[in-house]
Amino acid sequence: MLRSMTRELRGSPRGDSTDATDLLQCIRRGSLLAVVLQNTALAICMRYSRIPEPIVEGQEPAPMYLVSTAVLCGEFLKLVVSFCLALKEEDVQKVSRDFFSRNALVMLIPATLYTLQNNLQYVAVSNLDISVCQVLYQMKLVTTALFSVGLLGRSLSPWQWTGIVTCAFGVALVQLSTMEGGDGEHKSEDQAAMVGFAAVSTACVTSGLAAVYTEKVFKSGDTSMWVRNMHLALWSMHAGGAGIYAKDWEAVRSKGFFVGYNTMVCVVISLQALGGMAVALVAKYSDNIAKGFATAISIILTCLLSLVLFDSVPNAMFMLGTLMVLASLFCYTRGSVIHMQPGRMYMEVSGKLMATAKGMA
Repeated sequence: MLRSMTRELRGSPRGDSTDATDLLQCIRRGSLLAVVLQNTALAICMRYSRIPEPIVEGQEPAPMYLVSTAVLCGEFLKLVVSFCLALKEEDVQKVSRDFFSRNALVMLIPATLYTLQNNLQYVAVSNLDISVCQVLYQMKLVTTALFSVGLLGRSLSPWQWTGIVTCAFGVALVQLSTMEGGDGEHKSEDQAAMVGFAAVSTACVTSGLAAVYTEKVFKSGDTSMWVRNMHLALWSMHAGGAGIYAKDWEAVRSKGFFVGYNTMVCVVISLQALGGMAVALVAKYSDNIAKGFATAISIILTCLLSLVLFDSVPNAMFMLGTLMVLASLFCYTRGSVIHMQPGRMYMEVSGKLMATAKGMA
């Protein structure tokens, strides 16, 4: 529907530009709000899903579900939902032709980067103190901004750079405040610190590059955004299947693929798929820097809900981190007028999105 409206209304009257701009802003804000709500709900539901069920006397404890199989199911659900949404824009022949075209290889790059990022996080926490990893990993917001400038031609003001760095440190403080101190498991003097630093630094780079590359692909070309999302889900399923084979194959063979699944696990899988839809909308109609701020807000909301649901107690570090995130939002919005470099890809994308918004208006 959006694509057909874009084709029909490229010559829309200039008088419609205000309505189109307002509609585009609504889509952007709606997609970011969806990211906040989805991330918060996913974190809370995932926490509940990992709490063991009460042991009944005379019975064996209920088995815990395998995270790797849940991730694969989430990607499969995302593929199915994206296919249904793609059919609302194009006929089945066009969707099938685009899905099985060479363009599918384009999304192999971000899928590989995301998989590498996840593995590097495991390497990092195995060689560094977990608190150090949490702080350093928040630099992914900075790397995302750097790649946005380099790959998309976006220009950020000093106020916005201040907001980005402040947000990264604020989120790090919030996450550190939720940790228990004295974790001796990661305090060994034999830790390969250089390996850990290299791993977390590379993870930040791959995270920023994958996010911005996905945004660039979604905002360019004529392929439906939902077909692109199908490609990303397909390659992620390949990576997830490889992870199951490498890590949990024996457990799957002995206990079954769906061992430990219940209603809450199904909710978690559905929220993961919903997150894929929300991220696709953000990549198309907003940007990954704004998504980083939305994620920061969701982390704070999750921590606040945890105070009520899990009897946590806030401390000074949590309050300071929250204030820093709020201050970062003020700084970023104060310099929110982004000037694009002439002739760069991002300006072309803005024009296409404006035409789409006019069509929806």
